[in-house]
Amino acid sequence: MVLADIGNTNIHIWEDGKTYNLKTPKKFARDIYYISVNEKKEKEFLKFNPHAVNLRKKVIFDTSYEGLGIDRIMACKTVNDGVVVDAGSAVTIDVMQNGVHLGGVIMPGIHAFKEAFGRISDRLDMNFCEIDFNKLPQNTCEAVSFGSIGAIVLMINYLKKNKKVYLTGGDGKFLSRFVDGIYIKDLVFRGMIQTIKELKD
Repeated sequence: MVLADIGNTNIHIWEDGKTYNLKTPKKFARDIYYISVNEKKEKEFLKFNPHAVNLRKKVIFDTSYEGLGIDRIMACKTVNDGVVVDAGSAVTIDVMQNGVHLGGVIMPGIHAFKEAFGRISDRLDMNFCEIDFNKLPQNTCEAVSFGSIGAIVLMINYLKKNKKVYLTGGDGKFLSRFVDGIYIKDLVFRGMIQTIKELKD
């Protein structure tokens, strides 16, 4: 079995427990299930894999949130109670309680913050540096890094209250340095696997 998570930048693949990224689609001869947040890439992917099954219409998920992305649904699917942070191009923070999705927020991703500063001024166009949230920044690099990463961390801490935090996504491991939480690289794929099991039961 192969799983595909078609994102805005890459196609994330799970195959026999191993994960990797594709920039362009390829053909798979095996059973394949997918989710997608990118309609153009999805159409390209289906040209190679017309037999692929879209889990969007198959998943059972309790939420009143309108328009919740399928990637967020799958990331939350295996968390009964907690806060789910998916840190990619954007950062999504979703709250789960007793298997019900209570709602969530969307913020710019870490790299989006960096790009925004570069558009404001050439002097702010710089790579983020090491920060210590116990000390006020003492230079511009620390200041933009503190403000960007700090905004995300502050929102996570505001929403989590006494709940556990589960982090995933390309910048999830990095963010886990600043947040008391559990980094799970394949959280979206775990949600997809659970959905497939429910379909077969």
